[in-house]
Amino acid sequence: MKASLTRREAVRAGALGVAGLYVAGCGSSSSSSSATSSSSSQGASTSPVTLNWETWNDHYLPAQLAAVQKQTGIEARPSLESDDSDGYLKVKQTGGQYDIVSTDALWAPKYFHDGLTEAFDMSSIPVSSQLYSVAKQVPFWTVSGGYLVYPNGWSSVNIYYNPKFVNPAPTSWEVLTEPKYAGKVVAENQPTDLMAMAGLATGAKQPYQMSTSEISRAQQFLKSAKPAFLKLVSQNSDSVRALADGSAWMALENLGTDYRVKAAGGPVVKIAVPKEGVVGWIDGEQLVKASSHKNRFDQFVNAMEQAPWVAQNFIANGRPLFNEKAYKILVNQGQQERADLLYYNQPEKALEMTLKGPSGNVQAYIDAFNQVFGA
Repeated sequence: MKASLTRREAVRAGALGVAGLYVAGCGSSSSSSSATSSSSSQGASTSPVTLNWETWNDHYLPAQLAAVQKQTGIEARPSLESDDSDGYLKVKQTGGQYDIVSTDALWAPKYFHDGLTEAFDMSSIPVSSQLYSVAKQVPFWTVSGGYLVYPNGWSSVNIYYNPKFVNPAPTSWEVLTEPKYAGKVVAENQPTDLMAMAGLATGAKQPYQMSTSEISRAQQFLKSAKPAFLKLVSQNSDSVRALADGSAWMALENLGTDYRVKAAGGPVVKIAVPKEGVVGWIDGEQLVKASSHKNRFDQFVNAMEQAPWVAQNFIANGRPLFNEKAYKILVNQGQQERADLLYYNQPEKALEMTLKGPSGNVQAYIDAFNQVFGA
């Protein structure tokens, strides 16, 4: 791969130049769980209620939560998860403490098959008419009882780097093992995904389904790369902050990180696409089965996912989102070039990535990770 890719070429390679979608073990459900019989968003109650939401901080804007509460009476109480396994364990271990949980890609079928979430009727949520059609037809989010996830957004996870300090431009994950970058890299604290990244770096064809020997090779790569990591952060906003203040020279992050760093007053950062490939995600909101407020799920989602809010979220957090009407708003606001560079108008590309999901041996991945970075 050439070191002098244009930004458009680099983004295209990062979003598209990855291995095929892995969906083994996540076929259609035979569960008897039925679609949620939640009331229509239209004419729903405005009585006060609190919904506990396990999520990431780029799924909402503070002003949005306040406006939705004023409109619907629903106070959303976000609790931040660091990665999908963290969110999964919190929902599993706390019973009905959470009402909604955000998740990535192939984790949704696991939640559902393990009895933690319920399918719902997408057509009962009016705002779903604003979605790109592909977002409502994701095969592993479709079950006989309805749909598993209200779609939010998608991205590949690439290397963003400060060209002032990182030279030449990275072309391989091996850059993480170079001594000159010790203590200058940040990444989100996501054990399964970092193991998958290390799997790609060491030649694994199915990074979320690695064999024992592949896990061992991935672990050895992480050991070699460990000195490079300044820290593992909880949210992608922490990565943006580290790039912006100069404490980090590289970050493993989502599309749009360059815009966010610039908006934070930081230096110009560029995207690099490792020749070994990258992983990606599509995400959204799930209805927790043990929730005592299921009848307010449709109403909450309908208020939260309106196009003007989604357009604002895109500007604030980068990465393409699945609301087509919001794309039209962005075009009208003069943001089409930015949106197109980040593939907002090509949501079908989301299903061409190697998508995040639970590994075939979750404990082996976590144990290997913890032996490197500590429990």
